[in-house]
This record gives sequence, C-alpha cells and structure tokens, in this order.
Amino acid sequence: MAAVNNKGHCYIWTLTGGVGDEPTRLNPRHKLSAHKRYVLRCKFSPDSTLLVTTSADQTARVWKTTDFSEVQVLQHEAKRWVWDAAFSADSQYIFTASSDGVARLWNVSTGAVEREYQGHQKAVTALAFRDEVLSIS
Repeated sequence: MAAVNNKGHCYIWTLTGGVGDEPTRLNPRHKLSAHKRYVLRCKFSPDSTLLVTTSADQTARVWKTTDFSEVQVLQHEAKRWVWDAAFSADSQYIFTASSDGVARLWNVSTGAVEREYQGHQKAVTALAFRDEVLSIS
C-alpha cells in the first residue's frame, strides 16, 4: 500500500494478516522523499514493478518498487501541477493529467511524450485509462 502527503513524501507499507477475524496490520516498508512540493497521487503499475507519483512541482516521477530508486522524471514544460496518472496495462506507458488542460501519454523507458490530448479549457485533475494486453497464441 502507498500514500502521499503535502510535504512531498510517499509512504509504502506491506499488509499482513486480515484472514478471518485477524486484523490487517500495516508494516512500514519505506519512506520516499518523492517531490519538493505537494504530492497529489501515487499509483502502482499493473505488473507491480513501478510506482508513479504526481506533484505540484510540475513532474510525475517513476520509481522501481524493488528499491524505490528513481527510474524517470516526467517533466511538464507548462510548469503546471500534475494531478493524476494512469499506467497502460503493459506498464510501458503512463498518462498524466495537468493543470494546463492537457493529458499526456509518456513512454516510461525514454521519458518522452508520445502524444498530447488537448480539448479541456481548464485543469485536468483526474483521469482513468483501461486497456488490455493481448496475447497471441
């Protein structure tokens, strides 16, 4: 489990118990100094290998879940808050939502913007994305 705060931190816990009448326990795993300003969202990738955090510092940051080292900084040129993020099903791409009214599709490996989706007159503060990984037999 992960949670963020307005001080720039992301907290990671492992959960144990919760079987039958046993209460679920939160076991602190890691405290990540993720950003210098408000952190707004954190989300795990579908394959659980990555974590993305979004912030008022105009960035989304991608972290490895094995050691919480930084993989990529997705820097928004518009200098606006990055409110939300969503991974593609294969964990290779991230969509971000920003105060500049644009949603962006980023390549996690390169950190490059692959596509921009414009049309909102105001901030895009939340987004959801769903796709499928197709297997060919």
